[in-house]
Amino acid sequence: MTIVEKYSLAIIVNEINVAEGELVRTYAPLTISKIVRMLPIRSRIYRLPDRVYFQVDLRLDIEKPREHASRGDITFWPQASAIAFFIRDTKLTQPVSLIGKVTKGLESIERASMGTPILVKLAT
Repeated sequence: MTIVEKYSLAIIVNEINVAEGELVRTYAPLTISKIVRMLPIRSRIYRLPDRVYFQVDLRLDIEKPREHASRGDITFWPQASAIAFFIRDTKLTQPVSLIGKVTKGLESIERASMGTPILVKLAT
């Protein structure tokens, strides 16, 4: 059996702007396996000054908690049941699980306004 170490993502904002990212299994294997099974995920964007995020129907404890996030990090934020894209380096008050990185097009995520549709799926 082959174990996939990285999953390539297409992150489509407002049905036209495409960013790319990857989920890295070794960062948080249990969390990532559950998220990959949920893909594709359609949602709406929420914003905070340091992150853009969307809620998912996933209740998990934190895996390999981090108290700092860097620009471009993709995280699972258990307290909000959300996947977050960090748009600036941040020291966190609530820890997150790092699950991946945005590899291209972070600006399209960063420019998205509250309520904008988002689709996250495996890249083909």
